[in-house]
Amino acid sequence: MRTLATAAPAVEEDWLRRGARALWSRAPWVLAASAPVLAVAVATGWLSGGRLLVAVPAAGVAGAPVLVALAIVAQRLVLDGEVRARDLRGPGWAPAVGAFWAATAAVTLTLAAFEVYGRTESAAALVPALAGCVVAAYAVALAPAAVALLLDRPDAPWRRVWVVALLAAARRPVPVLGGWVAAALLGWLGLRLQVLLLVVPGIAAVVLVSAAWTALAGLGVTPSRHTSQD
Repeated sequence: MRTLATAAPAVEEDWLRRGARALWSRAPWVLAASAPVLAVAVATGWLSGGRLLVAVPAAGVAGAPVLVALAIVAQRLVLDGEVRARDLRGPGWAPAVGAFWAATAAVTLTLAAFEVYGRTESAAALVPALAGCVVAAYAVALAPAAVALLLDRPDAPWRRVWVVALLAAARRPVPVLGGWVAAALLGWLGLRLQVLLLVVPGIAAVVLVSAAWTALAGLGVTPSRHTSQD
């Protein structure tokens, strides 16, 4: 089993710049990976009637496979600057889907706890709701790093992956928070200029993957480079 930590490079990579350079030259891959994500988001929003307690688990369960496909495309763009169809059949698929489902479960349970509190207005119901907020926030914030690691090291122990993601975020919180802020701004921009909606998921994924590897580099964790080949 490969260890998560590797020797830190003498000069740290600028992952965001690498991803941005590849983003435009591989636009068809970005569009192809973004379209299913957008379709799932629209479908679950419509079918749920706008109820978060229904939309979140539905989108998380149904959307996890397409989100992993998008993450694979983003990861290959950031690390290699190239994407091949064979990359989508990598062994890290199942663990990465599990990471998305774990984050979805945390958010769903938190929403359910607040639903109970809203109906009962009991202080006892508020405690698990507030605790759930903390867990859900951590799960969502750490998910990009966990997914990036699982795609790169599919045989890594699941618990260790989340611990490493947490330590990386604690050591370098700016890339983690900055990545999510940038993703949120991209989402807002896409809603204002809907012509951009089809590319927003792909660009946001590249930003989040770049932020994840930047944070992980603070622990000396670097990707195992495997440039795609035919």
